[in-house]
Amino acid sequence: MNGQVQESKGIYRLNYPGLIAGIALVILPFLDAWWFFAFGTDAVVIALSPFQVVVESFGNEIISPLLASLNLALKIVFIYYGGLLIAGSVLRAREDKRSMADFLVRVSARKFLWLVIFFIASVAVSDFIINQAFALMGVHAQVPYFIGDSLVPIRLAGLSVTVPVTQGFTDAFTIAVLVAILSLVAYFYQGRVTLVRTERGLRFRRIPTGVPVAPEGESKPAKTDDQDR
Repeated sequence: MNGQVQESKGIYRLNYPGLIAGIALVILPFLDAWWFFAFGTDAVVIALSPFQVVVESFGNEIISPLLASLNLALKIVFIYYGGLLIAGSVLRAREDKRSMADFLVRVSARKFLWLVIFFIASVAVSDFIINQAFALMGVHAQVPYFIGDSLVPIRLAGLSVTVPVTQGFTDAFTIAVLVAILSLVAYFYQGRVTLVRTERGLRFRRIPTGVPVAPEGESKPAKTDDQDR
């Protein structure tokens, strides 16, 4: 290739990690909760994700209009970001839309990663607050962070009762982490990697910094004698 990166035409120019991540971002807000917390058999059950908060006590659901509105807003925002990521990944195939495509991917690709990080931090803070509350009440119990089971001793009217506590992440959270990683890959793929057609088939190639990407079949114009002068 003589130092020049030649890019395959058409669909080979798409940002494939971004396309997959964008579609997943549109679907992800409708999946199950990412994390659950159960106190007792059914005394208190909490299921959380950035897109839904479900709180039940003895089988009765406790609804907060404010939380429901925040969850709906986050759903709309990240479906929008998913649409932007899809658009930027597809427009990458058009050289005349490349600047817009790069902008759309740059704006949308890393947002979901920050949401996942914030959610993990929120779960850690919640567990810390629960343990501090137990300590203030004189309850000798320690809730494990993020995932695990524990027993909480409670004294009621002179009787000692041991209440099981269970918490953990769900499969939906695993999917969310994978989508966040794929979105980050899409961010770097957009301007640094291209799919090329070689004699051995299709290959992913790194785009050297400062080297323009040219469609296959095009080459740099040769210098003429007049230009050398």
